[in-house]
Amino acid sequence: IEITGILERIEVDTTTCEMDEEESARFPPSSIVPRVHCVEVRLRTHINPLLSTDPLEFNLPTVSGVLSTALSVRSELITMLKKCVSGDPLAAEYLLLHLLSHVYGRKDEVMTLGKFAVNLTKCPPKETKFVECLSTLFSNICEKSFVFPLTITNFNISTMLPKKDYKANRLKSGLLQLPKGMQVILDETVLEPGQLKPNGVENLKSLGNLISWQNLAYDFGFSYNIEFECDAKVLILGEGKSLLPSEVVVPLKAMQDNIDYQEIISEIQSDRNLMDRFRRYLTVLRHIQYDQVSEELQKKIEQDFVAERKSNPKDVTGETLHRSLVIARLYGLSRGHLKLEEEDWNSAKSLERDRLGRIASTS
Repeated sequence: IEITGILERIEVDTTTCEMDEEESARFPPSSIVPRVHCVEVRLRTHINPLLSTDPLEFNLPTVSGVLSTALSVRSELITMLKKCVSGDPLAAEYLLLHLLSHVYGRKDEVMTLGKFAVNLTKCPPKETKFVECLSTLFSNICEKSFVFPLTITNFNISTMLPKKDYKANRLKSGLLQLPKGMQVILDETVLEPGQLKPNGVENLKSLGNLISWQNLAYDFGFSYNIEFECDAKVLILGEGKSLLPSEVVVPLKAMQDNIDYQEIISEIQSDRNLMDRFRRYLTVLRHIQYDQVSEELQKKIEQDFVAERKSNPKDVTGETLHRSLVIARLYGLSRGHLKLEEEDWNSAKSLERDRLGRIASTS
């Protein structure tokens, strides 16, 4: 939302203010919690200042301009992503699909459509500034981003779920109260051996639920939780496969040695025009209307799935089909396609073959 109003912030001496704990929590002075007296509220599809927030204008010349240059900007973004992931083209492709993903529907309350969490494994150690480099790029091209180091200490002491404080009669916020479309980077390169306390175990479970179901439970105590829907893109970076769930695991295959990540960070921070092109590209393609699959292509997809399942019934499941469809949709969007085309489906199958082949060769 976009709010236009009058900001109130009046300094109050809290030491002489006679208020009990509950009243103080519910009505803190504006010097502590500033007020905005709202004049107008407008719903916005995005918060990218480079684009119009008017839905009518968003669907006209800006969209046409982004679609006409989609292939060239895609190529530039893949090049930049490759620099950040040691020159690995496969990892760069999956990161691009991840950046374009968002929840676009829910089916029968058991399936969340569009989410695409990626677990990038075999990442360089923390001393290399690999995570800093990738997070710097993401923070410059995403509307909202957040990096969380997954250390044992952070797991044990963090409050991830919102929780009702009955003594103060207020709801305390949690780290996972994230705005729609938030880019979350979970850094497991800093994870060291240790023991999770009960709070750490609950936080691990909450993160897993957020990734798997895109839901967040608000804790009201007495075993009473209320779940709220979320839309967060989660990228997990680490040496080995994470305990947390993801749609795909992509082992990093370094194509370059002795990479100066600080130099790449400086390049990202200095080339504002390039970053602006990436931001327009990602915002438009994440919010644009996408058409349904044609009947002809749907039949081909079914035939391909049946053939693959016959040859490999153990590994090819309904989940495999759903994942391939999500990848095909995102791949097509990355090329400026507004409906699924056969080349997008074939490219998605090729990407998955390469990824699964790499996992098999490195396991």
